[in-house]
Amino acid sequence: MSKYFEKGLKEGLAKYDSSKFSVDITKEFIGQGGLKQTENAIVKLCTYDDVDLITGIISNKSAENFSSKFINTKKVFLINNLGENIPDLNELNPFVFTNSVGLWQHAWSMGYWGVKTFGKKGMYVSSIYDAGYSFSHMFHDGMKAADAESDWSFSVTPMPVAGQLADISVVFPFIEKYEPDFIFATFCGAETTLFINEFISRGLHKKIKLLGLPFLLEPFLPLKEDITIYTSISKPFLQANNMFYQLGYQTADFIYEASLVGLSGVHTHLKQLGKAIGVGETTFLTQNENGISNITIVKNEIEAMSENIKTENLAEVETFPLSQLTELTLETKIGWNNPYLCV
Repeated sequence: MSKYFEKGLKEGLAKYDSSKFSVDITKEFIGQGGLKQTENAIVKLCTYDDVDLITGIISNKSAENFSSKFINTKKVFLINNLGENIPDLNELNPFVFTNSVGLWQHAWSMGYWGVKTFGKKGMYVSSIYDAGYSFSHMFHDGMKAADAESDWSFSVTPMPVAGQLADISVVFPFIEKYEPDFIFATFCGAETTLFINEFISRGLHKKIKLLGLPFLLEPFLPLKEDITIYTSISKPFLQANNMFYQLGYQTADFIYEASLVGLSGVHTHLKQLGKAIGVGETTFLTQNENGISNITIVKNEIEAMSENIKTENLAEVETFPLSQLTELTLETKIGWNNPYLCV
């Protein structure tokens, strides 16, 4: 992921006139995003390397532990991530900018659209790792926003044995018991194929609609039977496999804009351009005014034993707006710090 991010960053910077604009890049690797390793990297970059701006792929939850360091140093901290966790505004400050895919917003939209489209009974299923993010919380809130009388249920796999995949079979008795109208599944990687094939084997694909984030079909392996799966995307992050490149490319644009007005004035400059929104004391980069963006629901028709997927943009659904983050109650303070093992 760091490789794709760096490629996007460098190609984004290369489009600007090098005679008027140049950037020196210092790299520090933070492995799986552990707190101590990330803190050591930030301290070194701020003190020894004396950089002007620190950026990279780091989760919202992890970044909250270090945002205060940027108040004393007066340096800018540009967070890039998929948006697995809801940002906690109480832990951010004017020196922090966030550039995110906003998957927590996707989860809200899938809950909202699922109720409006398929019925009041929605279910969340996941491996324990993805359940440690904000997906179930926002899926539930989206369902309730669509219909206060909607019926929510869930099932999560237990912690897997070290080095092995999760026991996917655990969730199916609960699916068959609750009989939801639709399921929101947040598996990824090899566990996705195991889940979907078992979903097919039990004939559930003929009775229950299956919804997911962009990564539900990335990477994709052929399935046992034909199936239709509904996933989300949001512009400009049109494909799951190029999200980290796009984040790097957007970071290059941010750096360029900051070079024109200085880091202290980049907040106001980006807001005037409609490329950022201030929420509380912090700033979020956005492609849409007031942070209101649409999530596109994609219908994926998959042929059995084939890698052919026929896709159709089905609906544009409003999502939870960034401007209303101040109204969101963060009831849970636990969860994973690392963003899908990003570096």
